[in-house]
Amino acid sequence: MAVRHRFTVEELSALAGLHPATRWELLEGEVYEMAPIGSEHAGLLDWLLAALAHKVLGQVQLRVQSPLLLSQDSLPQPGLLLLKPRADFYTRAHPRAEDVLLLVEVGLSGLEFDRQVKLPLYARHGIPEVWLAGPAGLEVFREPKGGLYRLHRLVAKGEPIAPLLLPSVELLYDPPL
Repeated sequence: MAVRHRFTVEELSALAGLHPATRWELLEGEVYEMAPIGSEHAGLLDWLLAALAHKVLGQVQLRVQSPLLLSQDSLPQPGLLLLKPRADFYTRAHPRAEDVLLLVEVGLSGLEFDRQVKLPLYARHGIPEVWLAGPAGLEVFREPKGGLYRLHRLVAKGEPIAPLLLPSVELLYDPPL
């Protein structure tokens, strides 16, 4: 009989050293190899970063495609994190759920995985707001409760949006895709 092994963050760190060029995510003990970053994905992420960076300067710390420690068996790497500022810039430890003001996942083909697997994980850990950014629009999820987000809104291209915890940081969602 086959037995499934659930990994911890510590075990994944050891395994990742064997394949340093491969990007991994650990989600509830399961290891996922992340897809290579294509030009549209990178461009959409760069556009979001450019649209937000100057507006949040001095208010938050931005992290791009970096680990977020949710538990000992979950270490996702969201596209973009807006974090509470910390003097050490999170050099001593990865940010945790309570540090997150906004989490953004960028996807051109993998948003269904984000919706089905990552979104419930983020809600269970109390991430206050998640944006799923794609070429057709921006899905906004707020008010996590019981592993789900109670509020879901679609922002079409050309519409304004501001993060819930940073209401003065409004941007027009109009990526060049």
